[in-house]
Amino acid sequence: MSLIRIQRGLDLPVPGALESAELQALPDPGRVALLPPESWGMKVQMLAQEGDRVQVGTPLYCDRRDPAVIYTSPAAGVVESVERGAKRAVLAVIVRVENFEEQAELLSVADLASASREDVLGALAGSGLWPALRRRPYDCVARSDERPRSIFVTAIDTEPLAISPREAVRGREEFFRAGLQALVKLSERGVWLCTSAEEDWSELRSAGGKPIEGVQARMFRGPHPAGLAGTHIHLLDPVGAKRCVWHVAAQDVADIGEFLSAGRVPTKRRVAVVGPAAAKRAFVETRRGAETTSFAPFSAASNVRLISGSLLSGRTATPGTPAGFLGRWDRMVTMLADDPQRELLGWSVPIGKRWSITNVYPAKFLRAKSLHYDTDLNGSPRAIVPIGVWERVMPLDVLPTQLIKALASDELEDAEKLGALELAEEDLALCEYVDQSKTPITAMLRAMLTRMEKEG
Repeated sequence: MSLIRIQRGLDLPVPGALESAELQALPDPGRVALLPPESWGMKVQMLAQEGDRVQVGTPLYCDRRDPAVIYTSPAAGVVESVERGAKRAVLAVIVRVENFEEQAELLSVADLASASREDVLGALAGSGLWPALRRRPYDCVARSDERPRSIFVTAIDTEPLAISPREAVRGREEFFRAGLQALVKLSERGVWLCTSAEEDWSELRSAGGKPIEGVQARMFRGPHPAGLAGTHIHLLDPVGAKRCVWHVAAQDVADIGEFLSAGRVPTKRRVAVVGPAAAKRAFVETRRGAETTSFAPFSAASNVRLISGSLLSGRTATPGTPAGFLGRWDRMVTMLADDPQRELLGWSVPIGKRWSITNVYPAKFLRAKSLHYDTDLNGSPRAIVPIGVWERVMPLDVLPTQLIKALASDELEDAEKLGALELAEEDLALCEYVDQSKTPITAMLRAMLTRMEKEG
């Protein structure tokens, strides 16, 4: 298995990591939800209404642009509400849970080994598991009417405080293998299995003692973003305006394999509850789309921001709001203190607990456990003044300074030439973190990708 070393990047010294990978089961949540805004560019067509009784796998809505892909209920119960925002855009479809055992009848495959690509595609598109597949360029849900050059399985996670994907699929190895076999049927050139150099995945890419045909493995070593799908795609099979690939996380591969092998839609999700503001950290098993109130007992105080996802690329999931549910692709719930206060002398304080990639803060030389992380922006937006920090954390063959200036000035052609089509928000999250100018880099990238997709 080939090894690829990533030299540039940054591992943040954030306290609050897991101390044990022992899996704990959380009580079932009272409500679960699907969040259409997670799927960029979606035009929602509702297939269920408030008050409807649903089962696991019952259609809730679809995308008008790709109606073959159905978004199904992750629980059996009643559609409690359809939350809407500006211009009546659907923000969340919330289901009040009665149980997770009652499953709707769904199209499946009788024998995965002999199933055709059309059989696998049809089964996944109607099951609600298809949105686990994401497409580059644009980082949106994969389209059912196209065939990717290759599919990347992300079996390494270098996000701050992340747990190994190997732990997320432990005990589900047979389903993972079945998922790999299904993905091979969907792609033109097979599947790339991208793993950490510190872990052995050889048994999981073999079936019956033989390597699964069509699966190529690559190991990665280095700081974040060595574990991002964008890094793997850039180095192994770059994309363009007319050349697409798909990517999927390891746990979702096991879900796909379980559905195609056993004929039932998986409803469980394994996530790490971590963060500087977590009173206790744990690796837990909950349900897909669970409300974030389920994680309240892990919080150290009332003024804590719950983030569905990582510190760098997650989103705020405040309990009691339409966004207060576990995201479809998120593998952790991160907790940060949300009580920013003005500090005396700011960055020039002789001894502090702030950390910076530059040598501005003396605390850079302190131990990670003594550092302080919260939601404070530590300054206001200001003019872009490049000082070379973007280049220090960008391992891709991209000119970050020129690209970010093109995004800021809304120069579509320049942004495309500089590689914007290859990127997603998570790929520039480190650049935004180290940016002393507080530039909303990831938001500018998403706006540019949306414009590129509309203009073709």
